[in-house]
Amino acid sequence: MFEKPHYLVSFILDNQPQSRTLEYDADTLEPKVAQALLKQRFAELKDAQLSDIQVQKRTKPADEGHDIPGHYKQP
Repeated sequence: MFEKPHYLVSFILDNQPQSRTLEYDADTLEPKVAQALLKQRFAELKDAQLSDIQVQKRTKPADEGHDIPGHYKQP
């Protein structure tokens, strides 16, 4: 059984950087599609105005977690 790819979606909401992890059954995830999925899957984002949406495919194994946003990492 194969696991769906995980994507880290980073965005700005009320001038604050935020991120969520999404499972999506494709090799790529476009920002507009990611925004629609976020609004469907997270009730608190349903009517929110999101900006600066960035999508990063996660390559770590599922047991290592997907909760570290890329824009918080040190260079």
